[in-house]
Amino acid sequence: MLGFGAGFVNFAGFDTSIATVRRARELGLRYFDTSVLYRSGVSQPILGEALSGAGPQPFLATKIGYFAEARHFRSPEAMLVQFRESLRLLRRTSVDLLQIHEADWSVWWEDRADVRPLELFDLQDDHRFAEAPVIEFLRSAKAAGLCRHIGVTGNNARHLARLVAEIPALDSVLVAYNYHPLNVTARDTLIPAAGAKNVAVIAAGVFTFVHRIPAGWRMEGTYFGRHADRQLAALQALQRTCGLPMNELALRFALAGPGIDAILVGACRPAEIEENFARFALGPLPADLNAALEAIARDF
Repeated sequence: MLGFGAGFVNFAGFDTSIATVRRARELGLRYFDTSVLYRSGVSQPILGEALSGAGPQPFLATKIGYFAEARHFRSPEAMLVQFRESLRLLRRTSVDLLQIHEADWSVWWEDRADVRPLELFDLQDDHRFAEAPVIEFLRSAKAAGLCRHIGVTGNNARHLARLVAEIPALDSVLVAYNYHPLNVTARDTLIPAAGAKNVAVIAAGVFTFVHRIPAGWRMEGTYFGRHADRQLAALQALQRTCGLPMNELALRFALAGPGIDAILVGACRPAEIEENFARFALGPLPADLNAALEAIARDF
């Protein structure tokens, strides 16, 4: 249930990153997630080096996306070129899971003249998702044996819920920033939709906002609600009272989440993945502490 998200946000260098991934394997982690975007493209060759060699290979997931030209988001040929380069960097002939990166972006589902990052598709429009070029590509990649499973990822639970409901034969959905002590909207929309279709739910970004709300991230009704500052203050007060590290509170809170099949955590140094593994091994929080976090989350 615990996976390694290879974003390497606080990058500590190529060699240290490789050592971190290898330490994760030693601890027993069997699920590694990367993307063409992560660390400006460096994440995939790091995993390729760290996970290569003899022995059973772990479950490996990557993503397509972040093209420079809008037309490539609608081109299965461009997607295949990008994906084959990802396979080369990962030192694999196939991956276990191939996903759309930021599937909640409108550029995947509409013909556009330019790329507008963070512009979400309109929830009220009929986009015919199942017929989009990117879905055609995912299906063809799976049929060709280039991946075993296909999925979507994004940062907005309501948009992902609609994709899961309308696209047949998805195997997984990865949602970031929508299951942590300030926001559990994935529980209201996405998790029920995924459960109805037998689609695995992967939670990511569980640490991102529990220390502070970064400048420029305040998107009302998406990542944060109107009471975000009040929620964060309550969370910080609770952390001081209970004495547990903030990341432990967030991770063990997500661990108790109904309908979550896997949680991705990042690490940039071996000691960090050791800490996350030890916190995860403690299991869900005590009932009273979890209830206190639930109250804060529901203030969304």
